[in-house]
Amino acid sequence: MKKILFSLTVLFFINSAFSQTKEQIEILDKYYQKTLDEWHIPGMAIAITTGDSIIFSKGYGYANLEKKTKVDGNTLFAIASNSKAFTSTSIAQLVEQKKLNWSDKAISHLPYYKLYNDYTTQNETVEDLLSHRNGLVTFGGDLLWYATTKTPEEIISAQQYLKPKYDFRTHFGYSNIGFLSAGKVLEKVTDTTWATYVSTHFLKPLKMNRTLTSTDQIKKTNNIATPYFYENGKHNELKWVNWDNIAPAGALISSVNDYSKWLQLNLNQGTLNGKTYYSKKTYNKLTSAHVNLNVNPNDEKVHFKAYGLGWAIQDYQGFKIIGHGGGYDGMISKSTFVPEKNIGIIILTNSLSWAPGALMYKTLDVLLANKLDGKDWSANYLKYKVKQDSTAVSGFAKNEALRGQLNSKPLAYKDYNGTYSDKIYGDVIVSTTNGNLNFKMVDTPIYNAELKHWNHHIFTFRFDKNLSSLPQGKLWFDLDKNGKVEKLHIDVPNPDFYFTEFEFIKNK
Repeated sequence: MKKILFSLTVLFFINSAFSQTKEQIEILDKYYQKTLDEWHIPGMAIAITTGDSIIFSKGYGYANLEKKTKVDGNTLFAIASNSKAFTSTSIAQLVEQKKLNWSDKAISHLPYYKLYNDYTTQNETVEDLLSHRNGLVTFGGDLLWYATTKTPEEIISAQQYLKPKYDFRTHFGYSNIGFLSAGKVLEKVTDTTWATYVSTHFLKPLKMNRTLTSTDQIKKTNNIATPYFYENGKHNELKWVNWDNIAPAGALISSVNDYSKWLQLNLNQGTLNGKTYYSKKTYNKLTSAHVNLNVNPNDEKVHFKAYGLGWAIQDYQGFKIIGHGGGYDGMISKSTFVPEKNIGIIILTNSLSWAPGALMYKTLDVLLANKLDGKDWSANYLKYKVKQDSTAVSGFAKNEALRGQLNSKPLAYKDYNGTYSDKIYGDVIVSTTNGNLNFKMVDTPIYNAELKHWNHHIFTFRFDKNLSSLPQGKLWFDLDKNGKVEKLHIDVPNPDFYFTEFEFIKNK
């Protein structure tokens, strides 16, 4: 038995159920701080837990840079898609209670549920919704819900116009709208809201007392991290964006100390502190492969990757690894648990970076394989990121150098003015104010900007940096055979939102 070390910011506890040494924990602690500095992360919190106790919990850096408020184990961050396992596990409880079946058709509970063809619409099951295998591309349709005024029903119905990339049930395509749909099924069956169900059946009994189900609750609490993105050597503060209309896919806000209780429940396969939340059979269902993923040849010690129901699954260092990632504008999270080793890890950050993934692998190397001086995942990820950023900056510079060089004469701005409609999204309005051309995406209030002519009928823009971390984008107009403006297109290079899914046609 090692000596107990306790301070205000960090807790180390070694017991018979957890065989890691104080040396391993101290090495990780230093590595976490190094990574924070390397990636210019404002603040971060990390906890490591066993099935019955948190053995490490510490905050690094600042929750808010301007106020100099420090992060601790109770600081709240958006956990985003780490919310998905709460939804799938809630559905599993209903299946155990025989209120629902995994094979139930989504449309049998949601009459407005539609996909790209009748067969898929009529046959997609609850299990399909929770395993991302409906044929759509990863993140397809996310602009329907992100920061929009659309209702869940409108979002789900609009996905019928999204074009599939794969055949039904043949390929993984990460779908937030799928999880929203599963949440709406839950609400229909239980006659309550997703937030109320999750709070009643998990958050309250697990004593996750600081975990929030909506950004609307932020005003009533404290110790909240501020979202940031780092650009040109500067941290840009972002405002919190409400995710209520996609809540079952990613609305939860939590701390590492609170989330550790959720990890403990899963490490114990559904039972914690004498209370059974779900059966071991259900645990196996949730954490078994339902759709396979490709393994990158560069992934060391990884032989398979798959998705279960609300959980991602893979092997690493000879062990089954279960977890999930979460991305919110200005925050990235990573959760992992290893049942065979009785270890759970949660990493929460208030910046946009690949660091949580690097920290997860480093932690597993140390705790599973005792690699105290092993691979520097953070440095390797950072080298690739620097190279990628350099390429992006170079491309941006070349792009800007061409501004006005190909064709410096657009139409008169008034000729572009008007309302443009897309059957999936809705309307975009282009208008002229004080001689400047502007546009706004009507259902997404934060997406509006001044247009600056680039070439031909192509304009560039940048959304407000306090509201969005998206880079500069382009908006261009198509003309008909008579030289009149007919269509409008938008593109913003980013890995999450596909503006090019939409084609806006000018209203007559």
